[in-house]
Amino acid sequence: MAWDCVERRAASLFRQLGFFVCDHPLPFIVFPLLFTTAMGVGLLHLNPLSDAVYLFTPIGAQSKMERMSIHEKWPLTDNNYIPGRAVTQSREIQVTALAKNDSNILDAKFANAVYQLDKYIQTRVRVLHNGHYYSYKNLCLQYKNGGCPSNKHVHILSDLYNHGFNITYPYFRFGSEGGYIGSSLGGVTVMKGENETDILASAKAWFMIYHLKFHPEEMSYISGEWELELGRMLKDYPEDPYISITYFHSQTLADELKRNADTLVPRFVISFTLLVVFSTLCSLCFIDGSFSIDWVLSKPILSILGVVNAGIAILTGIGCLSLIGMPYNDIVGVMPFLVVAVGTDNMFLMVAAVRRTSRTHTVHERMGECMADAAVSILITSSTDVLSFGVGTITTIPAVQIFCVYTGVAIFFAFLYQITFFAACLALAMKHEAAGRNSMFFVESVPAEKRKSLSTFQRIFNMGSVPDHSSSNDVKQPLTSRFFGEWYAPVLMNPFVRGIAMVWFVIYLLGASYGCSRIKEGLEPVNLLVEDSYAIPHYRLLEKYFWKYGQQVQIVINNAPDLRNHTSRDRVHAMVLDFATSKHAIGMESVQFWLFEMERYYQKELQVQIIDSSFYGLLQHFLASKTNNPLAEDIYWGPMPDDDNGTMVQSFRFIVGMKDLVTTMDQTDATMSFRDVAARWPEFNVTTFMPIWMFTDQYIIIIPNTVQNIIIALLVMIVIAVLFIPQPMCSLWVALACASIDFGVIGYMTLWGVNLDAISMITIIMSIGFSVDYSAHIAYGYVVSTRDTATGRVQEALSALGWPLFQGAMSTIIAVSVLADIPAYMIVTFFKTVVLSISLGLLHGLVFLPVLLSIFVRGCCIIPSSPHNHHSAQKVEKQMKIAAITSSPLHLQTVAPIRASSPISFPHRFEYTDDSPTVHNRSKSSMKSEHLD
Repeated sequence: MAWDCVERRAASLFRQLGFFVCDHPLPFIVFPLLFTTAMGVGLLHLNPLSDAVYLFTPIGAQSKMERMSIHEKWPLTDNNYIPGRAVTQSREIQVTALAKNDSNILDAKFANAVYQLDKYIQTRVRVLHNGHYYSYKNLCLQYKNGGCPSNKHVHILSDLYNHGFNITYPYFRFGSEGGYIGSSLGGVTVMKGENETDILASAKAWFMIYHLKFHPEEMSYISGEWELELGRMLKDYPEDPYISITYFHSQTLADELKRNADTLVPRFVISFTLLVVFSTLCSLCFIDGSFSIDWVLSKPILSILGVVNAGIAILTGIGCLSLIGMPYNDIVGVMPFLVVAVGTDNMFLMVAAVRRTSRTHTVHERMGECMADAAVSILITSSTDVLSFGVGTITTIPAVQIFCVYTGVAIFFAFLYQITFFAACLALAMKHEAAGRNSMFFVESVPAEKRKSLSTFQRIFNMGSVPDHSSSNDVKQPLTSRFFGEWYAPVLMNPFVRGIAMVWFVIYLLGASYGCSRIKEGLEPVNLLVEDSYAIPHYRLLEKYFWKYGQQVQIVINNAPDLRNHTSRDRVHAMVLDFATSKHAIGMESVQFWLFEMERYYQKELQVQIIDSSFYGLLQHFLASKTNNPLAEDIYWGPMPDDDNGTMVQSFRFIVGMKDLVTTMDQTDATMSFRDVAARWPEFNVTTFMPIWMFTDQYIIIIPNTVQNIIIALLVMIVIAVLFIPQPMCSLWVALACASIDFGVIGYMTLWGVNLDAISMITIIMSIGFSVDYSAHIAYGYVVSTRDTATGRVQEALSALGWPLFQGAMSTIIAVSVLADIPAYMIVTFFKTVVLSISLGLLHGLVFLPVLLSIFVRGCCIIPSSPHNHHSAQKVEKQMKIAAITSSPLHLQTVAPIRASSPISFPHRFEYTDDSPTVHNRSKSSMKSEHLD
């Protein structure tokens, strides 16, 4: 079977492209630059998307449907706002007041401090718009024109407490009035009163909400300005001796995401500069037998253009997607660090490929050979990366989808520009080399043989080598290949070292397993903040004092029974009890339900029984018994089926207090617990909702989405490996190595303090594409080797690939290293997972996989020998000997002629060298003389 059919055709096409680019370089330089300029206009039309809830909540999440159920029945308007019932946090400001020195915030002096803070917020914070000042009373949401909510309960409860009244907790009742205070007080201690009721003894903190108008658009804008002004004034609020203040508003997460993005711009400049320096140093070559730079073979300007090539690909990708209306979010800001590293690796590959060609050949021939070799390799590695991110787009988290689209498109343009723009630049550089010109100053260089007669300046900046026309294969041998082939590989293949490596591998897997068992799912809102954010103390205080006890969940009965039926009401009572006694519910004392209040009103206050047939009339009477009764907003009325003029309750809701929501695991468990209870009452079509559900849905799907993406991506990588590795059996080893790398990334990122969330999911997806490079190269090098022993095959593979793998990993780590000290979880997570992915990939490529292959693969994946391919095997052996002499990976051209018996060589992504002698390859003319067919 001819396993090289795909690669052989691709190589032929790229060879022809190389010839054409060499003959006509100018259009391939001008057109990409003009196209980039045109696409750059898209940067002026970015469609920024900063809604953190949308970005990090799964598309089609159950919580979105649950929230919509409430929106449809009880839409929030300027005149029906009830604290605790709102399901949107648009234009909402949260303020907490914590008593200092662990004191009781209900005591008079602390209560007065809270009163002064509330008064300051309501009266002193103002914004000017169109000549008019707006304060809280002009912007607040109200209920039935009853004025701003004003956190009156804070002052009332403090006054009652200081006058010696017993305050029941979590539901306080004073005469016929009452209200839920469990979510307003934090750090509560209680004492037992009559009938074992809980009486409020002390508290540590108050939680206050200021909800502003968010419609129409102009009013929303003014409210947004008021939010920002409140933040500025609270930041400058005079130090209070009794309370400390934290706050959070609806723009906080978006502002913090923008701060994250703003920190990336200067870091990308540094990263770009470091890669330019790194690539320039790697481009330097030296005169044989000296430390003088060979300015003919060195390509510093070309290396800089290679990094620039990645830069214009990034601009084109972002601009193009912006022009077609693709949303942009600030997390895409880390994409350039990744793409510029990939582009730099590809640049190294093409430069190394042209160095492996004989200098005695024409530029036309050298460019054809270079493109046939390197362009195919870049095609395969770019396709694995693009497909990995393509798999990422099927996830249901919009932030991940958007990032993967932008990154995949940018990598595609990086490949496209690599074989056009950079190839044209390379062709011009090769023409200068053929003319013996200095690659920096473009003047004629002085041959090294004349060094004794040269000035110091000439020796340093203008000395170069000339081709050896007496040889048909004028190449040099890199010292790094000697290190990996003659020192590192023999040491690694020592039986004792191999044993240590296997023990190390087992320890590695055990460590990864331990890390995977401790995975913490989900991107918490606090992790979207910069470490010095004013909102972090707010989140920590909520975790400590408010999420342990008292939060509320809304239970919506979308299909209400006929409540005129006493049995139906009993079923509703049973359902409420089921919710109130669930794992994360406080109990019946925390339930706020209009039906309970109605029954109490008639049976205890009026001492009359509810007549079933008159139930709906009695309900309307009860709701009208109080002016602006807020319980009316918990009922959704509809027409009565048996009476055209009558109405009945079609849907309704009630509130239950919650406990134990401190960690993401607790929040996820609470979400699932309440949904499980709802599922037990299908006849009522029950839905549950609280704002935290929007994030817990992400926690719930993150592991299934990650596993799904890994499996699909691995299958795609296996297909690619089958197409390009000579023997399909070795695709299994590639897949196992990739799976091991991803397993390690997930496990060790957990031990490094990284959650499995939308950010780390991105880099896990990325690691699949990158891990193929390390695994496939080593597996292929092992397969095509004609050495008789496993040790010899490993030695030959590492000699050719060891340094390129290491150098490629270094360029990527350098690109992201500038992110290490940015005080933002999102960015540091990206840095950690990229470093883990690259480091573990390199560890597998240089240590684990060679040892595993040498132990377990001793023939099943090796090119078989038969009478039919005897001559071909001899040819491969001869070519591998030459490759060993030159310490170069087997070149594409050296295997291409072998049609019947030996597949084409797998392209190597990292086939490039460093500053010292150039790596060489078989020349085209020498190969022609060896064709057997």
